[in-house]
Amino acid sequence: MSVSTVMVRALVDVVERAGVPRDELLRSSNIDAARLVQADGRFDHEEFALLQTRAMDLTRDEALGLHMAERILDGAFDLIAHLVSHAPTLREALELCAQFQRLIMDDSRITLQERRNSASIHYHFPRGLEGADRMQAEFVVAGFLRLARVIGGASVAPQAASFEHARPAHYREYAKVFGDVVRFEQRTTGLTFDRAILDRAQLHQHPELLSLLRAEAERALERVAVGLGPTDQVKRYLLARPPARIPDLSTAAQDLGLSTRTLRRRLAAEATTYRSLVRATLTASANQMLCDPRRSIRETARDLGFSNVGAFYRAFKRWTGMTPAQYRDRREALQ
Repeated sequence: MSVSTVMVRALVDVVERAGVPRDELLRSSNIDAARLVQADGRFDHEEFALLQTRAMDLTRDEALGLHMAERILDGAFDLIAHLVSHAPTLREALELCAQFQRLIMDDSRITLQERRNSASIHYHFPRGLEGADRMQAEFVVAGFLRLARVIGGASVAPQAASFEHARPAHYREYAKVFGDVVRFEQRTTGLTFDRAILDRAQLHQHPELLSLLRAEAERALERVAVGLGPTDQVKRYLLARPPARIPDLSTAAQDLGLSTRTLRRRLAAEATTYRSLVRATLTASANQMLCDPRRSIRETARDLGFSNVGAFYRAFKRWTGMTPAQYRDRREALQ
């Protein structure tokens, strides 16, 4: 699971313009500055999550995700930014975002749900550290609003801005971006707006340039996806969902465009099962959550979908041979 270098560069740029030298941020996160200039470079997701957390600490800005979406330079996401900026409508821009999202972050998905008078963009992404997850959600949802206004006009107003996380201490900052339509502890993370905006023609579209950029994005996507087998496909699928709402085998197969029998057979050919991949996903999510000293074990159990702490303790010990408390103590001793 990885994040594109362009995402890291955007974060470094915003932090630097907030008054923190890039060398300080990179040094504190043990990142070599030379990696930022690699055209197709990728960063491990956990590495990026720690960088986000460090960025909030250094800037002393808990709302950095919201502010990053406001302050980020046009074109900071190079290929993707230029591609969607030439889409004929917001609908097509969102389709392009969904198609090429993996160029920015593995295992994340964008879906569009339409109702009679409204449309909702939902963002599904892999979870890790609580603060980094919140920052990611803030950045993307505020980015959706920015995109809607670039293409649909500056007067576009959201009907709802939804977040799965609990209301943070800096919740008033959300109102500055979205108005009074912010909702926390929702089932999905995303933005809802007037459906009519989806098909409003944008003034600055460039069909020829769009075609060239799409072809380049397709080539870039092929480079990212090369050699991806069924096990990796399922891993990406699982990591793009909240740990507490991982679907069963039949639902996963349907979402992946396969029959349950075919998916089971393909995984068996690679000596694994859907159940073992789910367990590995939950273990990795639990490990990441337990690395955050600000998160209680009870909160971790809840966010992983366990009905009580005892059930989580038993499952975690079965997975790792340690209790959550023992795992946390061991990590602290190694630091």
